[in-house]
Amino acid sequence: MSGSATLELTAKIAELRAQGVEVIALGAGEPDFPTPPEAIAAANAFIARGRVLYTPACGIPELRAAAAAELSRSVGITYQPSQVIITNGAKEGLVLAILALCQQGDEVLVPTPAWVSYEAIAAIADARMVPLPCSDANGFKPTPGQLRAAIGPRTRVLILNSPNNPTGAVYSRAELTGLADALRGTDVMVVSDEIYSPFSYGGEHVSPAGIPGMAERTVVVNGVSKSHSMTGWRIGFLGAPPALVEAVSNLKSHLTSNAAAPSQHAALGALRGGDGFTITMRAAFAKRLELAIDALAAMPGLTLARPEGAFYVFPRIDGFFGETVSSSAEMCRQLLDQQRVAALPGSAFGDDRFIRFSIATADDLLAEGLARFARYLDTLRVPAGTRSAPR
Repeated sequence: MSGSATLELTAKIAELRAQGVEVIALGAGEPDFPTPPEAIAAANAFIARGRVLYTPACGIPELRAAAAAELSRSVGITYQPSQVIITNGAKEGLVLAILALCQQGDEVLVPTPAWVSYEAIAAIADARMVPLPCSDANGFKPTPGQLRAAIGPRTRVLILNSPNNPTGAVYSRAELTGLADALRGTDVMVVSDEIYSPFSYGGEHVSPAGIPGMAERTVVVNGVSKSHSMTGWRIGFLGAPPALVEAVSNLKSHLTSNAAAPSQHAALGALRGGDGFTITMRAAFAKRLELAIDALAAMPGLTLARPEGAFYVFPRIDGFFGETVSSSAEMCRQLLDQQRVAALPGSAFGDDRFIRFSIATADDLLAEGLARFARYLDTLRVPAGTRSAPR
């Protein structure tokens, strides 16, 4: 098992910056907004009491109730606080769900390209990730027929991620209904990664749990990392049917006890503060998405399936493969070395033909980073013997 490509790149950027090297970071999916003041105030008030102790493994009751209300709103069905577990980021929620559902030899279906950690999470549970390769021509989404054909005797879980990282794909209600129909007659559970749920630009966010007949077979994982720019606070939450909540709770009590108490109170303050902060971020990301789409459209040789959500662009770059660069990883290495722009290779997400840029940064930095990318691509269009030094 290799480490997270995202975290490895973040460490590399920190190392370069420590050396005084200026880098435009378009790699990690981390909003550039500050943590909401309501979250800071709530954490400070809790710490000032001077008693930072263990909490219940599933989280403090007030936060479970607030998270249940948030899930009920975003999913469209009612979650009781007893159905919600507070986790160390959404990532722990995903790990706990897969650990609770899978045994050795089980299979986890994942539409690809997909987030870098799903395969490793399956491996942690001694299961095996089975990719469902999706084309940019089809919006990076599997068809019901493709899903039906992939389900075998060891299939235990289907992971869905909408809005999607890295592609920005968003599943419509009709598309999810089709996938739900393909699951009928099976015992396959759905783990729905909805960490980007507030950032859907073309229409409503639809959760598979909100499709009729799916609530009892769906685990929804979300959190405040993206919605409230609280990545470092490490607070996620998981909503699930009662029997699975009990299994996850037992696992969590032995693995990590509880999420950090100050972070839980910060998340409570953020959720109680309403959705104004998130709406402001969504408007900024929508503007930056258009900026990125326009910039990439002006680069001959690139193609881009328009993202419908999240905060990434995932252009196809294999038209530039040749003598100078033969993989997305090599392109990212050259882009960082020559232009000091950090991006992630599509190979980390399961498709080497693409590269991922995060748009969750300031407008001017995003524009400059993409301008540098265009200059880098220009060097690939020049015959090898006539290339000038990198600009």
